[in-house]
Amino acid sequence: MTNTFKAGNNSSEWDIFQRVLSNDIQWYTRSKYEKILHSKIASAQWFDNTESRPDFVSDDLLIEMFEVDDIVTTRKGKGNPQRQADARAERDVRKFIKEAGCFNEDMEIIALGDPRFQPDTGKYVLDNTNDHHNYQAYVNNFHRICTKHLNNIAEYRALHPGKKLGFLIIDDATTYASELSYQDAFNCLPFHDKNFMKLFIKSDIDFVLWAFSNKYIYSDSQLSPHDLLPDVALISNDNFYCKRTRQFNPDSMISFEV
Repeated sequence: MTNTFKAGNNSSEWDIFQRVLSNDIQWYTRSKYEKILHSKIASAQWFDNTESRPDFVSDDLLIEMFEVDDIVTTRKGKGNPQRQADARAERDVRKFIKEAGCFNEDMEIIALGDPRFQPDTGKYVLDNTNDHHNYQAYVNNFHRICTKHLNNIAEYRALHPGKKLGFLIIDDATTYASELSYQDAFNCLPFHDKNFMKLFIKSDIDFVLWAFSNKYIYSDSQLSPHDLLPDVALISNDNFYCKRTRQFNPDSMISFEV
């Protein structure tokens, strides 16, 4: 895994989708059908439909995109502390650029904030990593966001009858495993966990594209992380459950970001 799909805080959904389709992306497929489907997705002539929904439309395919992370939040969506920190960081960067006056106006800004910083006091509050992000929050956030999109499937199909429909999940969660090893990290990717995949089993979704933006593993080993962790996994509906699928215990899942 080598890619991040959101190159900046202002990346549009269309920009992100184009990065998913770029040639340097490492895809993971399980079956011959999924390889054929990958080829169709990669070669299709796509149209930006984000003002209507679903987000991306081709002659034969539909894709609706949403983002998910593992950030602990007590409020739905708007209370996400990481996004609040990113917004603060971007404001600070823009202020610096304006005051310095020596940067190109069209320069792309990528700002990642530290949610431990408290702007009211100007101090950092060191916290337990698990209090900031954890696997249970990952599952909870996924259920909340994915369910909203599943509820719109009938509308998508009515607008575009006869087309295959898929979800593109932009996954900003950290890497999790039951033990801190490369192989276990792959086996513990969310498309192997019933906590996630059970939402699709009885749905009318034809396929899922799971794009990982934050699945990093740091190691002194000669084995590179991208040898085992794909950038994008394509899962067709006949593979929503497979031989690797099992129910993970969220309490036993460890983040590689410690």
